[in-house]
Amino acid sequence: MAMGVARKRKRIRFSEQGWVLLYYAVFWPLGMFIWTKAPHFANMDQLWIDWPQRDIDGLTKFYILTQLSYWIQQVISVNIEAHRKDYWLNVVHHFITITLILVSYVYHHTRVGGLILVMMDAIEILFPFAKCLRYLGYTTLCDVVFCLFFATWVLSRHVLYLMTCWSVYSDVPRIMEASCFIGSAGDLHGPLPVPDDWWHLIEPWLYPDGMVCHSDSFRTSILVYLLLLQVLMIMWFGFICKVAIGVLDGRAADDVRSDEESDEGPQITELEQDAKSSANVSSWQESRLQPGHTAQSSSAAQTGSDGKNDLKRKAHGKEE
Repeated sequence: MAMGVARKRKRIRFSEQGWVLLYYAVFWPLGMFIWTKAPHFANMDQLWIDWPQRDIDGLTKFYILTQLSYWIQQVISVNIEAHRKDYWLNVVHHFITITLILVSYVYHHTRVGGLILVMMDAIEILFPFAKCLRYLGYTTLCDVVFCLFFATWVLSRHVLYLMTCWSVYSDVPRIMEASCFIGSAGDLHGPLPVPDDWWHLIEPWLYPDGMVCHSDSFRTSILVYLLLLQVLMIMWFGFICKVAIGVLDGRAADDVRSDEESDEGPQITELEQDAKSSANVSSWQESRLQPGHTAQSSSAAQTGSDGKNDLKRKAHGKEE
């Protein structure tokens, strides 16, 4: 037993969630610090003004590239850890997230990229914290943190996130024209017309000072990816609502996305385990209250003991 977590599978899950909690306890405040100090803080229009942002400070670059490396690591982790019911949701989510971070960095949309990361990460502290509390047995405190997690999820991922998607849809055409720029931050040339070929989409990946372009098709592609993420989050919200209903019914907050496999046979949720354990205890208690139970049990135990003694005597006789 480690820190009150008895089962091996739970200890593994506890360590996984502890690592996630530690990571976001550092990087969510860092992202918030960068966002609050930026000119686009609480101003959606500033996300798109003065594009492209060729020159970004070292702290922002460190933040975005570390986040990128984290999500690449998550693609590996999700295939190492025991699979949950939402395994494929996680795989799709991770690849979309990696694509969006890369695109925001390569095409110099780090302002909106950083903002979305901050909004997404708001719940990434609360969720592993609640799960760690659950594994340690602090169910009441876990329920309180889960309620805070529920409210934060709705606000950050279904309100603020959709406001950002709306800004991509409505503000970008109003503020940004279809155009291209070429050169470094100190020697930027443009706006230039968007070429008809596809090379202008590849060039930013190869040359940091190469031509980078914005067009309606580019905006539409990014918006599609963002809305795909919203679809995944709505599906996850269904899991969250199931847990919320359980909490309202008086049950402890528990992750309904059970592992597909466990150390000890087919996996069942902790609530199902508790229910089965309670049923077994109740059946045993009822049988104890039935007339003749004590006598029958004693008789059976005595018979078993006599049988064992006979076998021992026979074996001893053969040895002699």
